[in-house]
Amino acid sequence: MVKKSPYRVSARFKEILEVLVRARKEGLNHLWKSNRRKLVPLTITQINPNDNLIRVAIDPRSDLKVQSGDTVYLKLEIRDSAFKTEVVGVDGDQLMLHFPDEIALTENRAEKRVYFHPTDQKQVLARKIKNVSSPVAARSISATLADISQTGMALILSPQQSNVIQLRDRVSLEMLGPYRIHPPIHGEIVFKIEHQSRGALGGLEVGSKVGVHLERRIPKATYDAFCVRDSAFDVSDPQLVRDQAFRSDVSEKMDSLVKRMRKRKGGATLIQRFEKGSKNSPYLKKHVELLCEVMCGLGTRLGWVSSATLDKLIYIAYLHDARYFALPALARIRDLREFQKVFGTLSAEEQRAYLEGPAYAAELARQDSESHPDAAKILLQQKELPDGSGFPGRLTGSQLLPLSCLFLVSHAFVDYVYDHPDWSVQDFVKTHRKIYKGTYFQKIFQAMI
Repeated sequence: MVKKSPYRVSARFKEILEVLVRARKEGLNHLWKSNRRKLVPLTITQINPNDNLIRVAIDPRSDLKVQSGDTVYLKLEIRDSAFKTEVVGVDGDQLMLHFPDEIALTENRAEKRVYFHPTDQKQVLARKIKNVSSPVAARSISATLADISQTGMALILSPQQSNVIQLRDRVSLEMLGPYRIHPPIHGEIVFKIEHQSRGALGGLEVGSKVGVHLERRIPKATYDAFCVRDSAFDVSDPQLVRDQAFRSDVSEKMDSLVKRMRKRKGGATLIQRFEKGSKNSPYLKKHVELLCEVMCGLGTRLGWVSSATLDKLIYIAYLHDARYFALPALARIRDLREFQKVFGTLSAEEQRAYLEGPAYAAELARQDSESHPDAAKILLQQKELPDGSGFPGRLTGSQLLPLSCLFLVSHAFVDYVYDHPDWSVQDFVKTHRKIYKGTYFQKIFQAMI
């Protein structure tokens, strides 16, 4: 990772002209066509904003081939600026270029940005905010992060994603690597340029690099944890799971369940959907892994589970978000209160799918001839809350199964860890005891501390 000063994209004519005039007089300037590794030195010989033209001279020794209509990029040393434009005329080593509509500028201020190499594979999850004039409503985008500051970031989009996100679109940042941003931070796409990257099959594919200006700063603890840590946090606090052998046993049971599911009628399709959803949103897979470990660890500490019960808990963890595998952003909406807050950003299909989640998962368990006893009922109760504000049954604490209570607390704890890079068990118990009230819940909290 490399610290760099933050960029800013300006469409102000006066500011663009000022940079070009300075670049004509001083500094080293370069041009490239599509491959940035082949930079060609240039000199700005004439600026004619009235005719919307710039004349530049490129190094005559260069083998750059350009013609009218080609897209080119200019990198100016002044304020580390860059812009994209079009060739409108060629005369030997002299090029006539369109005057830029906007220019990316490096700012000279205290705040720094962090730059990531593509091999770092830093991922973010953002959602395009619904626009009535757009055919795509509230689309979720999982993208590679090029650089970031607390107030902005640059994302690398695939060719398919490039067709969805346009300049001036509004988005909300929902996940920063493994860390959930709650509430999501809204932002605006302030620049969009072509970007080449290596495709899955090894060939080059042309996508986009987009800049996002955020309306609110990313919380410092989350930002620092994301930038500093090379891997996701480890939820396995020794207060919860002391035995490494036990954790390995849980992992083996998870692998075993997946293998058995692949052999069941409809099970293979379900696992394929889970794996496809996990590729689009790494949150799904990590979320299930952490949920299994927390539920099994707490259940064992409480003395509520046998080996067969551990299998049931793992089965429930895999199935509980099944309705959301194709719409992974829905898996992060915790309850009806949060659903109401984001309701306007969801499409009609997403609104319906979220509310169908518990019943859908429960029905999958009912139709599974090898399902565990009570699994369907626990899955149906997964969005209930002890004060009766959950759904679909508006059940109260006394109506919930003990293992439903275990699921609810474990799920809330995993969400809490995603929200708080500096999480602690004590803080979780202190804040969530006020929400989850009842005999079974208090036993679970006591086991946690």
